[in-house]
Amino acid sequence: MDIDIIVEPELTPAQLVELAQAAERFGVGTLWASNYFAHWDPFVSLAPVALATRRLRLGALALSPFEMHPLKIANALLSLNELSGGRAEVSIGAGEGNLDAMALSKPQKIVGATREAVEIVIGAGQGRLKQAGYRGEHFQVTYPCAYGWLQAPPPRVYLGAYRHQMMRAGARVADGVFIGCTPLEILGPAIAAIREGLARRQAPKADFRINSFWAWHLKKDRAEGYRESRRELAWRARKLDPALINLFLGPEDVQFVRDHWENFVAAWFDRSGNIRGVPERITSALCEGFTSTGGLEDLDREIERFRQFGRAGQTTIALRLHDQPMEALEIIGRHVVPALR
Repeated sequence: MDIDIIVEPELTPAQLVELAQAAERFGVGTLWASNYFAHWDPFVSLAPVALATRRLRLGALALSPFEMHPLKIANALLSLNELSGGRAEVSIGAGEGNLDAMALSKPQKIVGATREAVEIVIGAGQGRLKQAGYRGEHFQVTYPCAYGWLQAPPPRVYLGAYRHQMMRAGARVADGVFIGCTPLEILGPAIAAIREGLARRQAPKADFRINSFWAWHLKKDRAEGYRESRRELAWRARKLDPALINLFLGPEDVQFVRDHWENFVAAWFDRSGNIRGVPERITSALCEGFTSTGGLEDLDREIERFRQFGRAGQTTIALRLHDQPMEALEIIGRHVVPALR
């Protein structure tokens, strides 16, 4: 299992450089910068990181082709890839919050359109657009695009997916599939869907990656780890989708969570982590089921969870850091990365 980290979008490029250099020393695979609607642009933020590191891979996630044309995604990705000497990555998905913020819509055939976007971005880096561009049902590149300035090896392009149909599509055309928060209890069917897609590729793909987002809330102060984890719960498990939270809660508790979802959201906006009116047994079950939450005494439990991810077929896990990211990185780098090598 390779370990990636995902960082807060509020971090400045200078802060990213400091984190990235430490991550490189610890043997982290990729540092991912998030693409949010009113924050630092991930490609701009990662440019100085590219110049300040030598081995660490650099990723932007998640880019939606419904907010940014795939050709422009390709341009930004390939520019970062050249700066870094072939270490750039991107995860392309259907998009959520960014589209809502800009009142943008998705097409009816979301999977097909996202697949076309991935084909354009990969095609740009591999010289497939230099003759006639790209003609798809949803996206077109009407001029030939030679990209004669490219010298570095092509970047890695993931397709981001929550559902099995999208996972199968990613396995057919992308360099990897980046799945959403997927606990072990439902990881098996997700891996099976990806393998089904891989079996339908036109040609085998060496070093195909299966990555996933996973929130990290293990801290020296265990109580602070739980507080931070509760604060973020509103956005876990597809915004506490009943089809997911029923993995860890009974029917009555699932309905209780849905009836009090606004209280989860309020705990994020006021940054308190205090979810008004929701029993601790419910919040703890969600924190422990969908994230790595706790203190240093819980490290062995989480390392074993990640080993099980690997045994199920996952190649990589991307740990989402929140407050005090350097402290979190040091715990991951000193304990998790060596244990999973």
